[in-house]
This record gives sequence, C-alpha cells and structure tokens, in this order.
Amino acid sequence: MPPINWTQAVNPNYIFLLPELIVVATALLVMIADFYVSQKRSLVWVSLAGIALALAGVWYGATDPAIRAAMEKGRPLEFFGNMMVADGFSFFLKAVFLGIAGMVILFSVDFVEKYLRGMYLEFYEILLASTLGMMIMVSSADLLNLYLGLELTSIASYVLAGVLRKDPKSNEAALKYFVFGAVASAVLLFGLSLVYGVTGTTHLGELVAAVRALLAGEAVGGMTTAAVPVLVTGMLLMVGGLGFKVAAVPFHLWAPDVYEGAPAPVTGFFSVGPKGAAVGAILRIFAAGLAVAGLAEKWVVIWAVLAVASMFVGNLTALVQTNIKRMMAYSSIAQAGYILVGVVAAGNLESALGSAAVLYYVMAYAITNLGIFAIISHMEQEGGWVTLDDYRGLAFRNPVYAWALMWFFVSLIGIPPTVGFFGKLFIFRAAVDAGYLWLAVLMAINSVISVGYYYNVVRAMFLEEPGHVSLHTSRGSMAAVVISCVGVLVAG
Repeated sequence: MPPINWTQAVNPNYIFLLPELIVVATALLVMIADFYVSQKRSLVWVSLAGIALALAGVWYGATDPAIRAAMEKGRPLEFFGNMMVADGFSFFLKAVFLGIAGMVILFSVDFVEKYLRGMYLEFYEILLASTLGMMIMVSSADLLNLYLGLELTSIASYVLAGVLRKDPKSNEAALKYFVFGAVASAVLLFGLSLVYGVTGTTHLGELVAAVRALLAGEAVGGMTTAAVPVLVTGMLLMVGGLGFKVAAVPFHLWAPDVYEGAPAPVTGFFSVGPKGAAVGAILRIFAAGLAVAGLAEKWVVIWAVLAVASMFVGNLTALVQTNIKRMMAYSSIAQAGYILVGVVAAGNLESALGSAAVLYYVMAYAITNLGIFAIISHMEQEGGWVTLDDYRGLAFRNPVYAWALMWFFVSLIGIPPTVGFFGKLFIFRAAVDAGYLWLAVLMAINSVISVGYYYNVVRAMFLEEPGHVSLHTSRGSMAAVVISCVGVLVAG
C-alpha cells in the first residue's frame, strides 16, 4: 500500500485554519480538564501547550506547498467561500497574537491564583476566545467575516475587563469599555453597510474593482459616480469604528479609565492584542480594499491627522500622570499614532514599505509592552503598587525588575540596539519613502517628548529612596520578563 500524502489528503481549508482549530480545541480541552484535575494550575500548561501547537500550525500552513506557491506568485489562496485568505500578512499576525496570548497566560498565573481563587478555566477560556477572534480578523478576505472576528474579540475583552466581579474599578472599566465599544461597533457596521450598498460586495478583492469602476464613471450595480459621497461617508464611519479599537485620538477617551480599572494582566493584553488586530483590520480594509487612486488620497489625510493628534495628545498627557497604568494608557495612545504613520505610508500605492513596517512595529511593541506589564502586574499583586511613588527605590528592592523596566522604556523610546529602535526606523523610512517627511519628523519629535515620562519612572527607581519593603519575584512574571528582554534584543 503506497504511503498517504497527507498534504493532498487533507482538505486545504483545514490546513490553513489549523491554528484556529487548535485554539478552539485547546479551549474545549481546558473546559473538560477542569472537571477532572484537582490541581487547577495544570490548566496553565494545557493552555500553553495549545498555544505552542497552534504556533506549529501556523508554521505548517505557511510552509504548505500549495499555499506557499500561491503567496510567491502574489495571488494568495482564499478559503471557505473566499471568506478567508492565506498570505504572509495573516500568518505573521497569527503568530504574533498567539505569542501575546502565551505571554499573558505566563505572567497571569499568580493573578488568577490570588484574585480569581484559582478559576483558571474562566480566565483562559475568555482569553483564548479573544485570541481566536483576533486571528479571524486578520485572516479575513471579507468585511462581514472581519466584523464577526472583531465582535468575538470585543465581547471577550469586555468580560476580561470586568473579570474581578467584586472590584468596583474593574466593573467600571468593563461598563465603560462595553458602552464605548458597542457604539464604535455600531458605527463600524453602519459604515460597512454603506460601502456594501454602494459597491454591492463585501469581498475585499471585488471591492477594489468596484470602487475603481465607480471612480472611473462606470455604473456598478445600478450605482453611478453620484454614489461616491455615500462611499466616502461609509469610509469615514469605518475610520471612526476602527479608530476606537486602536485608541486613536479623538476616539481614545475610554483607554485611560479601562487601563487603570482592569487588572494589570488584562490591561497588558488590551494594549497589544486587540490593538494589533484592529491595526490588521485597518490594513486589510484601507491598504487593500480601498487602495484605489482617487480614494486613497482621502483616507490617507484622515489617518495622518489622527496619527499626529494621537502622538501629541498621548505623549503630552502622559507627562503629568502619576498612575503607572494611566501613563501606559497614554503611551499606548501615542504608540497608536506611530503605527498610523505606517498606515499613512501604506496609502501610497507606489510604496510597498508601509504595511511591512506596520507589521514589524506591532511585533516590536508587543514584545516590549508585555514585558512592562509583566512587571506592573506583579507589583500590583504584591501590594497594589501602581503609582509613581510606589516605584521609588525599585532598583534596591528588586534590581532585576528595575533594570528590565528601564530596558523596555529604552525600546519604547526607540534607542538602538532595541527592537523598538528598528520598529521606528522602519516606520520612519516608510513615511519618507511615501513622501511624508513632515510626518516622520513629527514622529521623531514625539519620541523625544516620550523620554520625559519614562525618565520619571527611571528616576524614581534608581535615584530615590525605597518607599516599600523589598519585592520578591514570581516565576511566571520573571519568565515573561526574561523572554521580553531577550526578544527586545534579538528581534532588533
């Protein structure tokens, strides 16, 4: 009997969706194992093993001969009724999101044990569900499928924000996140409906052709150039809905309160997970579906204004913050501005650097920020230490955390040889190559401004007398910090 060629025997739909299927299977296995194991902490290893297998699934799909050949030809394969697409973009971001989930699981072990009384099932089920939604978002070739992934991520995120059900701050964070998020989702959906009404399609590939025909004066499904203002209105509504998801100014008002009220591990997840997925959605919709001469010039201006506003508002407001989590919230808003500079560069149809620079920066920011929140999470759990005064003398109380935190701040500022430096360098280069030198200069100015609030923390850690007792480390947090520290150097 000849050997079975599994690559040909297995439906290619399942090869591509293998990471998502493994995440679903992991969530089910965690649920079943919770009934049978007495040591609930073992669910941590089940979840991490599932994440590792899903990463292997990403690699397997990306190296599949048929998928790889299609990507090399520049015509990625589409699956499940052309609803999902297999390309380097989706495989890269899937790997990033799985890495984020694994890191959050790693440094949240003590939090779940202490504050959730060992209810690993609830926390990890919701975290895996949110990760699944993020993976679906960036793999979508259709607006409806992308929206479904976004809603799965959003609903799971609302629950995560209020996971401390008896904590008023956590409840407030969940309520604010839900109210603002529901409005943003409605706005986004209305925008999608207008675009569909004008073009007659929700498929991103067909959307390009329909928009190009409309702008050329051809009739599309009974619509003429008179419908272009409706198309632009739908585009503006989508900017508003996705602007909320990345916490870009002026859609950022929810972020400081949610970041402060939610538990630190959840805040760390919010700062890089859903934000990165929203950035992927922006690139899918605007840099692919609406990348048409005559329309791209309009949305590029809008995203450029949001980028400048986000950078300045985020950095200048962070300078006066005394709560570390609120400071990191405004830092995250500024980081969204840097990312949007890359989105603007991606709007130049003659430049291919924008999208690649954005993807690299999302990875760089995730590696760095997760290390910061691993430390913030442990500090919060040990003594509720979340203010600037609580970090006084940290270099004497826990030198490893202090030096690691400074290393991460160096990366966020963009100083070599860190991954943050190369991330900003690639964004800067993409902006200049696309003809937006002025935007790159503003980005550099804001990077200098950010030194101020990061230095406030460094000064408190190294130059002020200890305000509290010594701080011990936890194995989960320390593992996450070490992985981030190495990642900041190696990925750079």
